[in-house]
Amino acid sequence: MGRTYVNGAIFGPLATREYRFFVETGSALMGLPVEEIEALGLETVIDGKRTFLTAAGRTQMDTCHIGGQIRGKGFGAMVAPAPILLVGYEMLQNMEMKVNPVTEQIEDAPKDHLGPPYMLTSM
Repeated sequence: MGRTYVNGAIFGPLATREYRFFVETGSALMGLPVEEIEALGLETVIDGKRTFLTAAGRTQMDTCHIGGQIRGKGFGAMVAPAPILLVGYEMLQNMEMKVNPVTEQIEDAPKDHLGPPYMLTSM
């Protein structure tokens, strides 16, 4: 499988910026470099650092809540500091999107796609 990127925007108190995100299906969260978090004016969540299991082992990081838009769909997500701009699988699932490994593009998940268990609802 190749690399998938998606364009999107993040809305912060100080600025709205457009980005080209690397889609990292091995990551749960979104990631932004610290300088971008600061430029957008994002504030860290006030209940302290959160523990994450990363490729480098367990680490504690501050997180921020953000709002933005990808492919015309608005979203809210948790973002953690990262060396590059990342979109993780949790946000894709919440937005009912998936990666097409053939086209290396983001696309809407099929309407009959059940998604993760936390998305199941009674109708």
